[in-house]
Amino acid sequence: MKKYLILLPFMLAGCATILGKRSATEDEQAVILAKRAAEEAELKNAERVLEKGRFKEAQILFKDFYGRHQQSSFYQAARLGEAEALDGMEEYQQAASLYRDVYLRTIQSQPQIAALALYKMSFTYEALGDDEKTIAALLDARKLSEHLPLEVAEAEIPARLAAIYGRQGREQETVDYLGQADKGIAKVLQEQRPQLQPGWLAKTYFQMGLVSTNQISEENFSEFAQGQRWIQVYLFKAMKQNDEIWSLRAQEELQNVYRDLFTLVESSKNRDVQSRLGGDLLDLMDQAELYKPILGQKETTYEKNFFGYLAEVRKKLDNVLYGSGETMSLTEESQRLNSIKRAGRVKPDSLLPEEQKSPIPLPPKVVPEEDPNL
Repeated sequence: MKKYLILLPFMLAGCATILGKRSATEDEQAVILAKRAAEEAELKNAERVLEKGRFKEAQILFKDFYGRHQQSSFYQAARLGEAEALDGMEEYQQAASLYRDVYLRTIQSQPQIAALALYKMSFTYEALGDDEKTIAALLDARKLSEHLPLEVAEAEIPARLAAIYGRQGREQETVDYLGQADKGIAKVLQEQRPQLQPGWLAKTYFQMGLVSTNQISEENFSEFAQGQRWIQVYLFKAMKQNDEIWSLRAQEELQNVYRDLFTLVESSKNRDVQSRLGGDLLDLMDQAELYKPILGQKETTYEKNFFGYLAEVRKKLDNVLYGSGETMSLTEESQRLNSIKRAGRVKPDSLLPEEQKSPIPLPPKVVPEEDPNL
């Protein structure tokens, strides 16, 4: 699920080492550098495939690379890429084991890879429903912040911590970390604007807004929705950037979240529970609508497609709760989601729906056309 080009720090260090070998002739140095350039190009191609969400293909490419280049300085970087591909394929246990092995093997010699392995491991732990390990991985990765890309350390990690604390009802921590995340974006813009690559902001916002629906159940539905109210803004910001890769992925990610939430409401066998879950989902959708560009504001294709999809979900939800019972067709993923009984991560809320009050400050109705940090 994580989408970071991790090769550059190792390429620069490796080239410096090669050039510093006095015993190598110019011809030998040229051969070594050419070999490294070929390896770099091969891994970059695998990472591009990974970024596009073609996880199985990416896994094959990464595994093939380190199988043929076992002495390469990029060996562990390729294993890290394979772990990320496994995560995307929902092979979470395998991914977690591989991330941990990469971390242990690189913490001394390649701390940049070790730090990224810890960070990426947090996504896997979240998908497995272990919030304690997710938080621990994020905090441990933050201790290695000097070895992480600035946007990861200063923006993405705080945003992910805010998402977890938000669904746990820990409002103060959530507000604090969201503030840190926004300051982190401003810091990156201030310090690194000249060398920032196109699409980096959409990519960063996408990472900041990622959540896993893998462990949602009727018992923790309300808590998940509570956390989502805090964090979904980042996927809207990613869509606003109009990037062909990351804005599209943000649109698809948020649509998947709402589809999985709707599927759980639709499949509930208890009418009272269904009404409670449906009310939570309607509240979340109402908040999402506040990010919809109003008449006269520029709307990206990704925003238009998402809000069109949201309108469809709202119609189907209204039918489930109040109408004839017409339902949205389930995807294969949604059917599988509801065929597995999940224990859930958070204890069910003991309050009745009418007693609950959201502490989350809603966004203003008018959304700026451009991100205020820019």
